[in-house]
Amino acid sequence: MFTRSKKFLKTVVLASVLGTLTGGAYANEALIDKLYEKGVISDTEYKEIKADKVDVDPNSLKGKWKGGFKWETLDGKNKFQVAGRIQMDYYDYDHDNEESEYSIRRVYLGVKGTIDDIWGLEATYNPDASNLEYGFLDYKPSKKFITRFGQQKFYAGFEEGTSSRFVDFLERSVADGLHPGKQIGIQVFGEPIKKTFFYALGHYNGEGSNAGEADAANDGQDTMVAVAYNVAGAMSKSKDVIAHIGYATASGNRDGTANIFSIDGEARGDTFGTWTTTANSYDRDYTNVVLVGAKGPFKFMTERTTVEVDALGQSGEVEASQLSLMWRLTGEPYAKTYSMKGMKGVKPNQPFNSKGGLGSWEVGIRKSEWDAQAAAPAAATNLAYAGSTLVKTTTLGVTWVPVEKVRFKANLVTTDYGDTPVGGELEEEAFILRAQVDF
Repeated sequence: MFTRSKKFLKTVVLASVLGTLTGGAYANEALIDKLYEKGVISDTEYKEIKADKVDVDPNSLKGKWKGGFKWETLDGKNKFQVAGRIQMDYYDYDHDNEESEYSIRRVYLGVKGTIDDIWGLEATYNPDASNLEYGFLDYKPSKKFITRFGQQKFYAGFEEGTSSRFVDFLERSVADGLHPGKQIGIQVFGEPIKKTFFYALGHYNGEGSNAGEADAANDGQDTMVAVAYNVAGAMSKSKDVIAHIGYATASGNRDGTANIFSIDGEARGDTFGTWTTTANSYDRDYTNVVLVGAKGPFKFMTERTTVEVDALGQSGEVEASQLSLMWRLTGEPYAKTYSMKGMKGVKPNQPFNSKGGLGSWEVGIRKSEWDAQAAAPAAATNLAYAGSTLVKTTTLGVTWVPVEKVRFKANLVTTDYGDTPVGGELEEEAFILRAQVDF
């Protein structure tokens, strides 16, 4: 009897101590239930402990570090997170048209939250540009159906859906340069079948981030439809494999007599192409097709983006494409960092710390092409294109991730402008570096 009483007393003390260290009443109950299941405490003792349970305010917050600084109520229905990133770059060009310099590429600071389990929010500020990067409200009764209102990224392509924190190279490809990007509008998206089928429907201004319609008489918002299917998700043994097929299309009407768009090189060098129109308005159609395949630590991606413009019956077209091959030398499988909206950050198998560890190492190559030869046909007097019409770029890259939230990247970017000089140069070579932290 004495021995059993000692066991009971130890159980109560242990549960109280662990509960204090790990989150209070909920940790207490989990431990007590486990001890009861194993027969360490009797039915009578179990009932006595349950009867003495201390009431805890369900609205109180507990903080933790789990991929960021997070707080949540004990029932997990209300959450709050401080989030941000800093990307510090160095660019070294082989010509004098651009400065070789250190720069702060991005500084984001924001908050993310969940209210009553079905409402979400994010507000992210960019102090460098003094504007809002993201600002939206979610209604998310399930992951199969989410409605997002506000300034957001529209999922019109896999590389665009991947955060700048986790893209394969320092800068996105020219194929991504044609994407809608961040817009103000409404989007409905979800995964009816987890990691197998994804859809997105969007309606947005089409004028870019922090921008409304330019002409009250021409409300030409864009309408977008995107779908993706991961063949590997339907396979019984797909945990190490990605076989992603994505398609997106968008169309809308814009005010004319202005730039349709301008684009810079993949090393953020000179603007090598500017597409303009003199028409009062024009129709714009966007199409994106992407394939992503991976097996273990090897991944490839190919993407093609096309934008067609009709300016009062005169048509032009620009195409951009890319193909990339990636290899994580330290063996982390890409399937673990895959989502249907884009890639996520890798957790190194052996984090680099005071005890050793290699971190995660990745190498890759990307070939991309920009084709504007049909941007302004000779008979299209309402359309004009200035710059290089055929640009080819090769990027070699290496990435080191010592721990999940710290990343270093080095890229060698070689660009061929074809027969049209850009800033007096037919080619550009750039060496670029990045040190990054996010939370």
